[in-house]
Amino acid sequence: MSGTAQAQTIFDKGLRGPVSEQLGTISNLSRLFEENPAPTFVNSMLLRVADAFKDGNLDLRVAIARALSQCGTHLTLAFSTPEIFRRILTVSHSNDPNARETVLDVLAELSALLPESNQCHHLIRESLSTNHEGEFRATCHALKSFASLSRTFSESIVLQIGKILEEDKASESRKVQLCSAFSTMSATAQVVEQVFGIADTILPRTISDEYFHAFIDSTTSLCIEIRYAISKQIGLLLKLLTPSGKDQPPSETRRTIILKELKRLAEFPTIWSEEQVKIFLASLKPGMTSRSLMDFFDATTSLSKNCPIEILYALKNLAMSNTGYGSHANPEVSVRFVYFASQVVCTPRAFEKDSPETIECTMMAFSVVVVSTCTCGKLKTRLASKLFRAIGDLLLAFPYTHNVFCPMIISALFSAFDSPVTDDSNQKERLELLCRLVDSEKMYIPEIHKWACQVKNEKKTLFDTYPSQFSYLILAVGTSLPENCPQVFYDECDVSKYETARSAFRNGHWKSVAFPNLDALNLYHMPQFEKKWIIALREIADSEVTCLGLDNLEKQQNHLISALSALKSAKSGSRFGADLRFPIGMTSAMLSSSYAHFHLLSVLRPFLTVLSGALQNDSFFNPVMAKRFLVALSPCEASINEALNDWSALCRASFCADSTSFDLITLYYLRVSVLLVSVRVILKKQSPDNIVQIPPMNSARTCSLLQKERLEWVIDKIKYLRYEFHPNINTIKLLYTITEQLSTIPYMLPRFFFHQFYHVDFKISTTPQIEKEKPINVMVGETIPIRVDGAISSTHPSQIRTVIVFAEVTYHTNHSHNQVLKEVVDQIDSKYFTAQFLLSFKANCDVRFRIEFIDQTTRKQWKADGGTTIPVAVREKYHQTEFKRAGAVPIPADPRYMVRSTMFNPEA
Repeated sequence: MSGTAQAQTIFDKGLRGPVSEQLGTISNLSRLFEENPAPTFVNSMLLRVADAFKDGNLDLRVAIARALSQCGTHLTLAFSTPEIFRRILTVSHSNDPNARETVLDVLAELSALLPESNQCHHLIRESLSTNHEGEFRATCHALKSFASLSRTFSESIVLQIGKILEEDKASESRKVQLCSAFSTMSATAQVVEQVFGIADTILPRTISDEYFHAFIDSTTSLCIEIRYAISKQIGLLLKLLTPSGKDQPPSETRRTIILKELKRLAEFPTIWSEEQVKIFLASLKPGMTSRSLMDFFDATTSLSKNCPIEILYALKNLAMSNTGYGSHANPEVSVRFVYFASQVVCTPRAFEKDSPETIECTMMAFSVVVVSTCTCGKLKTRLASKLFRAIGDLLLAFPYTHNVFCPMIISALFSAFDSPVTDDSNQKERLELLCRLVDSEKMYIPEIHKWACQVKNEKKTLFDTYPSQFSYLILAVGTSLPENCPQVFYDECDVSKYETARSAFRNGHWKSVAFPNLDALNLYHMPQFEKKWIIALREIADSEVTCLGLDNLEKQQNHLISALSALKSAKSGSRFGADLRFPIGMTSAMLSSSYAHFHLLSVLRPFLTVLSGALQNDSFFNPVMAKRFLVALSPCEASINEALNDWSALCRASFCADSTSFDLITLYYLRVSVLLVSVRVILKKQSPDNIVQIPPMNSARTCSLLQKERLEWVIDKIKYLRYEFHPNINTIKLLYTITEQLSTIPYMLPRFFFHQFYHVDFKISTTPQIEKEKPINVMVGETIPIRVDGAISSTHPSQIRTVIVFAEVTYHTNHSHNQVLKEVVDQIDSKYFTAQFLLSFKANCDVRFRIEFIDQTTRKQWKADGGTTIPVAVREKYHQTEFKRAGAVPIPADPRYMVRSTMFNPEA
């Protein structure tokens, strides 16, 4: 029995049990849909749920409504929509308002299946006049769901909503619930005009702040959803914020509400007119409360991002003429002002028309405010993170060596560590800022590294309080440990040792720091997965090659093989196996690179030593020896190509990597590519003019910049590999130098190696479904349809644009019949997709389905993990044979006359 069939059987059994078992069964509905996102399964389960809803009691119906609310978009896979709605709507005829409440809640969750259902629309209209509070709440819920999907329903219901809001019959609590329908309404221009007409009627009245907030919030959400009404909403809010004539200014509560909505609309600065910006900035008054100032500067911060140049200049004038807010008594206000001002001055266009002297003078004045704010005492963690993030933006936007105020701010950051009391002035947040500077700009590294080493020597208690941050600063990219500095910084804490090793891995200090710290860990009491992980990291750390040689490369390969074995063992026996896909892939790629370097070095070594005399560029030059070198070098191209394919596969499987990690993986791929180009240039298969181009980095970090600089140096040497007739000893020496540089540049393990921030998972199911290890039986030459249904589960910010489903048919005996088919599913509007294949088979085979996809941002083709395999058993067709009579067949005699001479017939 397949997994879905078994799940359906268990579900049916649970629904036939007592009430408690029914409730428990229904609560598992979302988990079942998550595990089996197949349309046929979802449809059959929803039909069962609809029957249970129709025949069950009130408790079961409430449980069904709650369970459906947890299922999300999986419900859209159902296709027997009319039948499902028919069974549910039978309960709506009940006189019990509680039953109708559950019906409306269920319809709200299923609205995506049939948004244009007239019967549902009629039920919602009728239920708006109910006296039952629960039914009215469910009606508002259903109204919001259907109005967000159906324009015809929105056009027909908006006037009825406006009538309820304008009349005094309904309570304000009901009006507040009803206002939420505007926020997601599928609105046309006519509906928007009607909503603003309702606003003109309601807002001048005396209404409560809660009602005012609900109405303004929902209309702002509506304008953001449709975009073209944002300018009109801004004008409405500014009119409420700064009334003209005899109108009273808004209360502090309403001012806060208006400013919060303006902050939401400030996310679209290009829609704001210059006049609207001036009116908004003029609303800054000296007597404003701290709450209003906080909301105001939050709104101006949102407005400063990607705004037109005229608005940017207005914001810069506001920031530079109101620096006093940076010294406000309330740190919530001062930090927000500093953050807003830093976002403005860090914009490259802010000082386009200013002279260097003006820029220096302006920034010196602002840096005084920054120093004052960051030395004002301890702040809340949230505020401190915001402040030091703004200071980091400021220090990275202006070159360290060209501006006087940058060292002044750095000194202010260091001053917080003069106190013997730890965490006295947000020391952790300051250290995180220093780590960001070291990670982003190499000019800050020498001073910060020197200061961190000084803290280690003079303030041991402070150094031990923040092991993760200080170890990262001491092991910064391109630095080395001072003399007489122990390699293990923290002798008593295993967690600190691991954090130190991880920092060493990321910054290129493998054998010198990472290995001693990992070797000092006690593995005796560790769980099995963690033990294998540490063993693998030890082997990887010990695999670093600092001096090129065949023995060193062989040791590197042994260490990487051991690490790979430990990682694969940990993956097979742990629920964290998915997190080890990238470490296994990168370790395999490093091993392939080591094999390529070993092969190339084994070819170069004889010609650089015992055979070098025959390749000298003099009268003793032997062209035969040069040809032998080319013959020996030619097989190296294949081994380098294998390494290149491994790194290419790793790149294609790294969609979920952060930008810095992907930059490093790309640079490691280019390492092998440069080596391949060097070999092909010597073999005269490629021109030295067609060199490798390094693509622009997604995130300029010091680790990737160091790798890029080394790679650029090697690329610059390729042009000297050109020769006229035969390669000589100088050509071979240059190839050796290139190989040495590429093999000894320290790897820096990307962040993605240790931690995956995003995930993209594809769950696919096939029709026909396969049972456990049982093949599908087909006839020879028979064409069968196979349907592949898939669901995408993703936390990545980039949307998936296209899904490519591959069907790889692999025959058990004759591989010449193997074939690969693909179906492209374009314009993925939701997270579900379907592909269909028509396949015919000649012999027993396996059909493996795998997924590749193209994302919306980079338009690159990525490879997804996993897949599914269908075993196919092919049988020969049975030939029916016809039996024909040959001549006359005698009719047998009557048996009664055939028996003679028996003991019962003595006369015979």
